[in-house]
Amino acid sequence: MAALNPAEKRRTFERLGSVREIVFGIQDGVLTTAGVLAGLSGAVSGRSQVILAALASTAAGALSMGAGAYLGTRAETQVMRNQLELVRRESASQPYVVQEELLAALAREGLSREAGYRIVKLLSRAPAALFSTAEQKLYGLSDAAFGNATVDGLLMGVAFLIGALVPLLPFVLISSVREGLTAGIATTAIVLFAVGYVFEGLLAGERAPIFAGFRFLAIALGAAAIGYFVGLLIAPIGAASVG
Repeated sequence: MAALNPAEKRRTFERLGSVREIVFGIQDGVLTTAGVLAGLSGAVSGRSQVILAALASTAAGALSMGAGAYLGTRAETQVMRNQLELVRRESASQPYVVQEELLAALAREGLSREAGYRIVKLLSRAPAALFSTAEQKLYGLSDAAFGNATVDGLLMGVAFLIGALVPLLPFVLISSVREGLTAGIATTAIVLFAVGYVFEGLLAGERAPIFAGFRFLAIALGAAAIGYFVGLLIAPIGAASVG
């Protein structure tokens, strides 16, 4: 049996906290680029024009997604840190309220009031330990819970770029537009399945990760299909307004 290593486990949890950015970036990059290739292949006669448009879309998408993730995480962190600071000031001015609330929280988790009282009394000897425990137990807040805006932005942008290359590379390497598009769509489906299989199946501990892969693929393609049909429905309205 492997020895428990809390420090290593903490680093693992911190790394896994970036799964959202990776999955979202790859999925969006794959579907966006595949949509650009499919849409322009039927509307533009020059293959090189399609590739240039897809490259421009990839660059713009990677920068936009990266910047969005950075700004979103940064704003969330600033707001949450401000709230945490308010909680700390209120806790410092009302330590007895914190003690009572923490005692009630421990009771809800199954401790007797007597045992909870001993724990709270012991924590109260070190106010920093008391307030830190209260922040996590009562408010679900802690410094460790905040994301890193720079890391999230880079991961999102790079993940989008990697996802975009999935349908784009076959299209670039295969001279035939139709065959290149077919290969791009095929690799798109394979990668979407693989992302679901790995992140929602293996890493999430599902007993049947293959079903997680198909579920992820179905949801991603379903969302893309809905967007496509909405576009078809809107197109006549736009054409009528122009006319």
